[in-house]
Amino acid sequence: MKWLDIAKATAIILMVLGHTSIPSSLSNFIWAFHMPLFFIASGWTTNWEKYSIIKFSLAKAKTLLVPFFVYSVIVLAIQNIIGLGNISDWFRNGWVAYALWFIPVLYLSLFCARLILAIQVKTMRILALMSLLVVGILLCRCGVYLPWSLSSVPYATFMIVLGGKMRLWLSQQMLEPKWWKILILFFITFSVSHFWRLDMCFNSILPIIPLTIGALFGTLMVFYISMLIERNLPMVANIMTAIGRETYIIVAFSQIIIMSINYFHPMNVALKYGLLVVLLVLLKNIKDVVNKLLKTKIL
Repeated sequence: MKWLDIAKATAIILMVLGHTSIPSSLSNFIWAFHMPLFFIASGWTTNWEKYSIIKFSLAKAKTLLVPFFVYSVIVLAIQNIIGLGNISDWFRNGWVAYALWFIPVLYLSLFCARLILAIQVKTMRILALMSLLVVGILLCRCGVYLPWSLSSVPYATFMIVLGGKMRLWLSQQMLEPKWWKILILFFITFSVSHFWRLDMCFNSILPIIPLTIGALFGTLMVFYISMLIERNLPMVANIMTAIGRETYIIVAFSQIIIMSINYFHPMNVALKYGLLVVLLVLLKNIKDVVNKLLKTKIL
């Protein structure tokens, strides 16, 4: 689904924008849905029946964890050069607010979702999912932040399962993009973000109902916009699709590139983000060369 790659590209661009010094009203709006979208999209696209639980875990470890450790080593080395963080802190706490926190949380949440969806009795499946969600709520309410953002796993699992169900529940007619739908979804999401801020990295998910509504509606808003882009702007759609298929590289390196530029040679915003794009394209090509040499998609 091309539009889903466009949606992921939109979310990853918003993620980069959300980590800049933009007004809080705009950043809160972006944070309302940009990370939930990735979890929902993962649930939407995952074939839960293709593999057994063990094979599923191994397949996801290859595509998620192997690149994660390679990219982590590179980022840690750069951080050490510019005097930000150290390896011992990383082992103890994980990535904390750095975007790579998302990868191990995604892996564990996919595993939890696979376990829950393997339950044959529907009532027990729902009970297991709701129980896990309650754990996430209690962790948030009690202010418990687990290392490696593990406190985010329950809510992320809920988002992944929700994404899988959305694909089944939403009819073709409901997925038909209309501008009036986009405006309504925008208004609701923006209204929610005006009063509360969702931060999945730190499991800041309360109040759960309005924040979940904002996450879901914001995600649907981006989905609809992405469908319209695919239909009406083919050149933009092709560029966005290419970006959407390389979100891992952007997640791993966009922040450290900006940090390094600020450290070694501060420059104006336009030059800085232009250089960011150039370096990300270079890294993408290096990744492709490495995969080709190894004759496997390891990165």
